[in-house]
Amino acid sequence: MRVLFSSTSGIGHNLPMVPLARAFRDAGHDVLWATSAEACALVETAGLDATAAGLSGPELRERVGRLQAAAREVAPVDRAAFMFPAMFGELLTPPMVAALLTVARDWRPELMVHEHGELASPLVGAVLGTPSLTHAFGGAIPVAIVEAAAERVTPLWVAQGLEPPPYGGAFTAPYLDICPASVQSVPMDHIPTVQPLRPVSDAAEPEMGHPDHLDQDGRPLVYVTLGTVQNHAPILRDLVLALSRLPLSVLVTVGPDRDPASLGELPANVRVESWVDQAEVLRHCAVVVSHAGSGTFLGALAAGRPQLCLPQAADQFRNAAGGARSGAALVLPPIGTTDEAVTRAVSRLLDEDTFREAARTVAREIAAMPSPAEVVATLASAYA
Repeated sequence: MRVLFSSTSGIGHNLPMVPLARAFRDAGHDVLWATSAEACALVETAGLDATAAGLSGPELRERVGRLQAAAREVAPVDRAAFMFPAMFGELLTPPMVAALLTVARDWRPELMVHEHGELASPLVGAVLGTPSLTHAFGGAIPVAIVEAAAERVTPLWVAQGLEPPPYGGAFTAPYLDICPASVQSVPMDHIPTVQPLRPVSDAAEPEMGHPDHLDQDGRPLVYVTLGTVQNHAPILRDLVLALSRLPLSVLVTVGPDRDPASLGELPANVRVESWVDQAEVLRHCAVVVSHAGSGTFLGALAAGRPQLCLPQAADQFRNAAGGARSGAALVLPPIGTTDEAVTRAVSRLLDEDTFREAARTVAREIAAMPSPAEVVATLASAYA
């Protein structure tokens, strides 16, 4: 079977789909991945064929930059409702439809899989009569946000002579859900068919640093990251300095586009890297402190690690709420992220067994979800 994956440029939107794409490839299916030129190298590092499609280069950076500047005028908790329709609906979908139509007509896939921020695939699939499956990049997106994005792409469906379906066509085929039910914070009544899919952390990543002191000095290791979008937030240095005052070993990642030296001089118990093998770090660390981006959030839960969530925007507030409800996480909103609050929260996560026990419970739930290979077998049987 020929399977065409498609995605926008963000690392956090690409990596969650890599395990399923690899599983299709390993089962003998032909896989091609269409994505922004910025993400092609990431996909190819995973051993998958990629083709550039959609907005890219200076135009992408300039237009996304303008949207992000506008979003800074919106309260952090409301930014997802502002950004998702504007970016993933209005900005990115029109050029992706044009490119993906060309790719799909030439390659002729029998199945299409797209991350939830890539809204061209359902339309292209409808034009060609090819099923298109939506792959989650984290928890479910609130229905009002999905509907708002669908409104932005309605003219594209009309231009193809098609009746616009509900939700931009996202749920006309099974929804591939990588979020365990215990931390899902959004009602999913609007999704007719859900196929659970275990989130795994063995996806290809950019060139990594490999810290050699993960478990060698006897102090608990706390892993700190603000991901690849919020990584320039001014909060990061203050956060690291606060944690460095505790009897901990602190490992910080600043993202592939930021110089570790930009955090300035730090105490000896802090190590800063651009990027690490996160799956390996999660096996060694005691606590994770992050923005609650979906990749880090689900990865920490899969490893059974309690976490402090410091949501900044996007789906991070929803993830944090789910983590707190499960008992595996503590949450500090932007206005409450003081040095004292951070050190108190991390001390609780280290000292109180209930957080570790809750995180391990979620880890067992994740381990029981169908693996990528099992989901490939199910999909191949349904669509081959």
